[in-house]
Amino acid sequence: MNYFTVFKYDDNLYQIKDALGVLSTLVIGEDKALLFDTGYGIGNIKEEVEKITKKPLVVVNSHGHMDHSCGNYLFDEILIHQKDISLCIEHNGVKRRKRNIESAQKMNCLPEDFDIEAYLNKGAGKLKPIEYYDVIDLGGTKLEVIPMPGHTKGSIALYNKDKRLILVSDATCPFVWLFLKESEPVSVYLNSLREVLKLEFDNFLVGHGARMFPKSKMVDFYNIANTIDLNKSVKVSFNNFDNLNSYCFTHGKMYDQDDCGIVFDPNKM
Repeated sequence: MNYFTVFKYDDNLYQIKDALGVLSTLVIGEDKALLFDTGYGIGNIKEEVEKITKKPLVVVNSHGHMDHSCGNYLFDEILIHQKDISLCIEHNGVKRRKRNIESAQKMNCLPEDFDIEAYLNKGAGKLKPIEYYDVIDLGGTKLEVIPMPGHTKGSIALYNKDKRLILVSDATCPFVWLFLKESEPVSVYLNSLREVLKLEFDNFLVGHGARMFPKSKMVDFYNIANTIDLNKSVKVSFNNFDNLNSYCFTHGKMYDQDDCGIVFDPNKM
């Protein structure tokens, strides 16, 4: 079984989807390449990247959650915003890694020769703080670090002005989670979207769902977050998060991946 599926947008832009469903984005410049997120770390995403490019690699975490950072141990250094470093360390602990293994076993996608014990103790890797508005120059391709707090306090996006493209990971996934203990209030998320929508871009890529989304879709997220009505929201729960106060509001169809919605905590508006 091939643990990864690769989506090619052009010769310099790819997304790599692991068997558990999370996407990492690969941007290739003239001198270097950049990997945005490292996935669950069960398959070897470093080897998958090297099938596409042998250029020196810059690795960036969009935020600290386990599904975007548990592959960090495969790389020498990972850039991440300071506000999510402690979250990343927590999500790379044994408890979270055990959940990853259990999920892979349930989905029958754990490689036969996988060393579970070694994986459980890998940790978060060598984390280096990255600052808002830092510019990463790959040679002919520049990516600017843009703040996108909401899903987590230290969530960031990467903006390529020349390609009119922004990489946002989980900040505007089809049903964005804002109910977690590490999530910011809806008002903070709204401000993030307000600022990002001022940028000159046509499309964006996310961390779940391999497709190019138009800027108008991000406007939809803003409109939904800006019109949340608790009376029209649905109480929801998720595996491992069923003790949290979570409601879903959408203008469309609940959990339709072609639609969008906000999962929020009414106490964090």
